Amino acid sequence: MHVPRFKHLDAHRQRFHRYPKGKYIIRDWLAHDRTAAANKRTLYSSLRTTLDLGIAGLILVRFFHHPAIIGLGLLFLILSPTALVYGLYRYRKVQSHYRMLSAVSRDLLPPGLRKAS
Repeated sequence: MHVPRFKHLDAHRQRFHRYPKGKYIIRDWLAHDRTAAANKRTLYSSLRTTLDLGIAGLILVRFFHHPAIIGLGLLFLILSPTALVYGLYRYRKVQSHYRMLSAVSRDLLPPGLRKAS
């Protein structure tokens, strides 16, 4: 028989958090907003990485004359657009998932918190 490790937390949830099933609470909507903000931060991080790799690659190619360092600079220049494409891909994928989830879950918001249309 499996005994849950956090039995006291389960009892707490059962006693104090009785939300209507099929309805989102404000915490759920705030989690949606945090997810959207985290997705933007991740995109900005990807853009910074793209710029860093590109600048480092240009500096290594332009100012150093050793073949190994020039090769490393060229590798950075190749990885720079790759990081950009991957970052944009991930951003669009999470954004489309977020939009789909938001569209499906609009009806789950309690009537008092729905925007007037």
